Amino acid sequence: MGTLIIYGLLFLVLIALSVPIAFSLGLSTLVAFFMTEQPLDLFAQRLWTGLDKFTLVAIPLFILAGELMGGSGILHRLLDFARLIVGRIKGGLLYINVLVSMLFGGINGSAVADTSAVGSMLIPATKKEYKDAELAATVTSISSVVGPIIPPSLPMLIYVFAAGNVSVAALFLAGVIPGIILGLSMMIVTYVIARKKGFPKDITTYTAKDVIRILRRFLVAAILPFIMVAGIVGGVVTPTEAGCLGVVYALFVGFFITKELSLKETYRALARTVIVTAIVMIMISVGNVAIWWLSIQGIPAEISSIFQSITQNPVIFMALMVALYLFIGLFIEQAAAMIMLVPIFAPLATTYGIDPIHFGLITVLTLGIGLVTPPVGICLFVASSIAKVKLQDVFKTAIPYLAGMAIVLLLVAFVPGIYLWFPKMFGF
Repeated sequence: MGTLIIYGLLFLVLIALSVPIAFSLGLSTLVAFFMTEQPLDLFAQRLWTGLDKFTLVAIPLFILAGELMGGSGILHRLLDFARLIVGRIKGGLLYINVLVSMLFGGINGSAVADTSAVGSMLIPATKKEYKDAELAATVTSISSVVGPIIPPSLPMLIYVFAAGNVSVAALFLAGVIPGIILGLSMMIVTYVIARKKGFPKDITTYTAKDVIRILRRFLVAAILPFIMVAGIVGGVVTPTEAGCLGVVYALFVGFFITKELSLKETYRALARTVIVTAIVMIMISVGNVAIWWLSIQGIPAEISSIFQSITQNPVIFMALMVALYLFIGLFIEQAAAMIMLVPIFAPLATTYGIDPIHFGLITVLTLGIGLVTPPVGICLFVASSIAKVKLQDVFKTAIPYLAGMAIVLLLVAFVPGIYLWFPKMFGF
């Protein structure tokens, strides 16, 4: 028990000193190995076995496909489509922001990338049109949370790897309806705010020729997530092969259809992919060592006993998990939190009779909310820096949106029937 206390305290101290999560976890686990006299070659072996899984190849491929599509002019096409659909409503730029995040999230699958890409285009335009920089940053950061929910989703891939017994296709399908509901809740809040502030309408008119052109250009972008998700759901391709298809399609679109993807931009996409992949893989590798050490110390079994001594009710267990995830999301980034927590809590959820797909979606959504809640809230930091406003002002403006997200979270957590029918319809 003393070793475990030192382990936990050292990890928290390193986090407080702003040491990256992976290195904090790795150093804490290394100290624990010394204290429990575990052989150090076993530490190195566990680092390697954490990465020795073919399914992990899908992660860099999904990241690269999203990066290439982002550099292929696809975002401009999505923006034109969103403007056509919701642009004529009062405060249209705000609705466009939400809709583009829903569409772009389905292609990119990353909330932070969504905030950066969409924010760099729409935040300056929204500031100029409505003279409300805080609201522009808020809508951009909040709507980016939809990205990890609507498939294809990088966090869902990480969850499937960490849990070990969940279908990627089923989890992807389960995210469709909650993602749409989440986006609609943001639009409802936006409607109330836009009416109250009296924002103007977009008076752009479209001819039939304009509509056909915009729809044709949009379909080029929309087909990528369809190819990847439909291929996985239909059993035609594995997630890794779907990632390959995504990369090939993104290259084809960028070089031969939009003709906006250059060799220089391709190199940048590859470089960004390497950086993001390295961060994820280091976390997975170190997380594997930490989970192994905690397992031989009997910690997962002890946690299971504690929860079962508190309650045998699956609803109360789910409420406790939502509260725990929300708290952890305040301090630890989504992917890192999943790698550390899912191997412990996913098997525990099964003992309560909770559907693995249900628990997986709750994990991704609840920890995703941590991306827009201080003090770590990465998406808030990115959006506020683009808008050049204070983080605390953005957070205050975000409170109505967070309230809407909380309602959706409660629906997803405690009324799973509203979305679990969808993967079941496909036999999952």
